[in-house]
Amino acid sequence: MLDARCPQVYLVSDGTGITAETLAQTLFTQFPNLEPAWHRLPFVQTPGRLASIFARAEAGPQPAVVVATLANVDLRGELRHSPVPVIDVFGEQLERLEQLFGTPAQSVSGRAHGMGDVSRYDRRIEALNYTLAHDDGLATQDLSVADVVLLGASRSGKTPTSLYLAMNYGLFAANYPLVPEDLNSGDVPHMPRGLRGLGGRMVGLTITPQRLAQIREARRPGSRYASLEQCRAECTAIQEFLDTWKVPHLDVTQLSVEEIATRVRDCLELPRGR
Repeated sequence: MLDARCPQVYLVSDGTGITAETLAQTLFTQFPNLEPAWHRLPFVQTPGRLASIFARAEAGPQPAVVVATLANVDLRGELRHSPVPVIDVFGEQLERLEQLFGTPAQSVSGRAHGMGDVSRYDRRIEALNYTLAHDDGLATQDLSVADVVLLGASRSGKTPTSLYLAMNYGLFAANYPLVPEDLNSGDVPHMPRGLRGLGGRMVGLTITPQRLAQIREARRPGSRYASLEQCRAECTAIQEFLDTWKVPHLDVTQLSVEEIATRVRDCLELPRGR
């Protein structure tokens, strides 16, 4: 069966497959009219398993493509038997690097997303534990430990961004919701006690009232919390708070979590290690 708008994409890896998936999805963002069907096939470590995948790809709907991240040299050699086109991520690139540096690649599976550097891995776990314990203002007594503290309205993306910063960058990321009680405190919004003294480690996440209302409506339909009026009032007050205290901020209305996290990381002078 031929369906040119729905290509079958076989993500084949002798490790977790995260690299193959990330690369393939990035490539397909450039083809918005296509609706690929993803087939995730991690830990492919024998020629027999690879052959069965080829048979499946050949028998299934067409067009089809294999995106492979195989570190094992012998398995990469089997890719020439594929009945459908192959994007061999490691093959050509490793060969170019071997020629450039004059040294052979070790061809060890799973290194990209394995434990690797144990100290770096341990830091990511510590950062994740810290971030979970300091989500949504749960703890403020030790925010001085944080690499970054995200401020913003409820449902403005603080939690997923904090978790991304911890998991991918090993950053101790806390987040604090700026609620009406913090914002409606007189002519000048006061700085909550737990946030005092954090200096340049605070970053505000702003969002349009319309988008905030849309997100909240999906969570609490018909509530005052999700009303456009309430969202407008909170967004205005949060902007005043951030301006008053000169907290750098990002408009996250049209940004993905990955984009927010990258911009947060780049706009702060964060410590290299702990």
